[in-house]
Amino acid sequence: MSTHQRVHNKVQRLPRGKPLPLATFEDCGTPTSVRQAVSRLAKSGELVRVARGVYARPKPVPRLKNAGLPTADAIAKVIAKQNHEQLAPHGADLARQLGLSTQMTMQSAFYTTGSTRKLPLRHGTIALQHAPSYLIARQHTPAGRALLALNHLGPRFVTNDVLRRLRERVPSEAFGRVNKRRLPRWLRHAVTVLETPTDG
Repeated sequence: MSTHQRVHNKVQRLPRGKPLPLATFEDCGTPTSVRQAVSRLAKSGELVRVARGVYARPKPVPRLKNAGLPTADAIAKVIAKQNHEQLAPHGADLARQLGLSTQMTMQSAFYTTGSTRKLPLRHGTIALQHAPSYLIARQHTPAGRALLALNHLGPRFVTNDVLRRLRERVPSEAFGRVNKRRLPRWLRHAVTVLETPTDG
């Protein structure tokens, strides 16, 4: 059986609308023959190239253009996994969710433990911005998400009013578990303020 036929058969068994890195087909032949087979399937429309080295089996949805392709979030996660990176929501999005900012990101954006770069997609761009791994590692905690938001705002814009609003949304005890030794001085000061219980 040819590499093209192996790749084609595997594609037929895969879910539609999910991002598929080239590594999905590495057991079908040599790297060169796999790339050629995937390229042929992309030209025929059985696969769609959604980013460099990432494809998808389109999922037709009546009257909705491009609705059957993976989301930027899903594509970013696949690319991060390939590169052994960790992703976190971008601080601009978290700051808006926490009521600290009204800024809207104009494209899909994430923090990454990898390098800062932009990834062109079939439709749009993913922006990846480097952030310290010790901040990204805490993204699933209330304090961690708050720290990512403050990291985005930066020392110039982390005012007393911003800290007051943040204290209304995240309890002080959440910040008591943060290891401040790894934080820059301005962020250590912010955590010290946030972890101090308010009177009354």
